[in-house]
Amino acid sequence: MSRSTNPSALLPQPAATPPDTPQPILLRSNQPLPPLKALKNFEAAARLRSLTRAAEELHVTQGAVSQQVKLLEDYLDTPLFIRKPRGLELTGAAQAYLPVLSEAFALLQTGTNELFGNDHRVLLKIKCGSSFLQRWLMPRLKDFYRQHPGIRLRLLSAVWPSEEQVEEADIEISNGYGDWSGMQVERISHEHLMAVASPAFLARDPIKGELERLIQAPLISIIGGKENWPQWFRQQGIDTQPMPLLECDTSTAAFDAACQGLGVLLARNLTLQPLLDSGQLVQVHPFTLKATGAHYLVTPNKALSPKAAAFRSWLKANL
Repeated sequence: MSRSTNPSALLPQPAATPPDTPQPILLRSNQPLPPLKALKNFEAAARLRSLTRAAEELHVTQGAVSQQVKLLEDYLDTPLFIRKPRGLELTGAAQAYLPVLSEAFALLQTGTNELFGNDHRVLLKIKCGSSFLQRWLMPRLKDFYRQHPGIRLRLLSAVWPSEEQVEEADIEISNGYGDWSGMQVERISHEHLMAVASPAFLARDPIKGELERLIQAPLISIIGGKENWPQWFRQQGIDTQPMPLLECDTSTAAFDAACQGLGVLLARNLTLQPLLDSGQLVQVHPFTLKATGAHYLVTPNKALSPKAAAFRSWLKANL
């Protein structure tokens, strides 16, 4: 290297920033937020691409909107608009800032309507499987209403969970494996499978925890689960492929069949527990199989509304 060479010239240089790349708006960590009035005026003008239309929406003069936008630009020390004869063109910083403000104002509006609107009893729509609804949720709703008297509920039952997005509801409680894309998914249970039957069935066919007798018993299974009777037996060293006497596409139907004494059911404990507590079903063998499936809280991929957030907190506190 010659003495005249600048060493820094040999180092990799950062790429030049394209002129249309949105530039970040930097605030000091201790700097307060910009004035709400200025933010509201900018959001309307940027969304409508017009000072005149923003003024009409906000019921103020065009000059007032322009003044508030200028105040925000000075506060942020960043230009937000390029003013042209046919309207406004957003700078890169404005393009990045607009969706943040629009979502924040929409959430604020929703929360205000829910909490302080004319009808204080806001409606929350919940979609879930019939077994979870009947066996777990319904017995606990009195406690939810006690804690949240201002929320009305609409309960929608479903056999299969939504595949692409939460449909018809604010919240969906789905039974599955958490493999939903494009939505917020949160596991809310850890479950295991157990073999159960009714006392009436066991009076006719006393299994007494003997695997050999259980293999010969009429078996009931639920369609759609990854864990099944062959896997349950295999975990105990018995390689068999028993053919269920009855297969049901819902847990509710399978529970009813077992309560009617039609056979021995293999099912997950969360929604099964009320039937065990009441004595309608009893565990016929001590072995339990860890379930890979679970119940999940599934919500649209956006910030939760206050009513949905309240239900989520209550749900997690009771599981």
